[in-house]
Amino acid sequence: MDYRFFYNERQLPCARLSMDHEAFGFWLSDDLGDDLHTLAMLLEKIDALLHGELQEFDWHGHDFLLKLSREDADVIAHELLQEHSLEELNDEDMDFYDAESRASCGLEDFKDLLIEWRDFLED
Repeated sequence: MDYRFFYNERQLPCARLSMDHEAFGFWLSDDLGDDLHTLAMLLEKIDALLHGELQEFDWHGHDFLLKLSREDADVIAHELLQEHSLEELNDEDMDFYDAESRASCGLEDFKDLLIEWRDFLED
């Protein structure tokens, strides 16, 4: 998962991620932003998932739903959830695809991304 972190013209933190992971960039930029308190809470939840203390965790941001399981991290735009049920979004035969609205990766890769985002914000 390739990414680039930068500050925009309004000095807000932004993230751009590689194809298939673009939605994570929008989620980081627009939903999480520079909220270090929420970032710390999410990292705690990820550790709890990795250590078997939680089965799954959901966090509702302004634009995206973050779904964490013991293996994966998913971000799904709220607009997709209004148009489709989660079952439809998980259906392998579904031909709908929008990399800006939905992305998935492994939980440990997602944790690494969040740590890099935290380090970027703290510099």
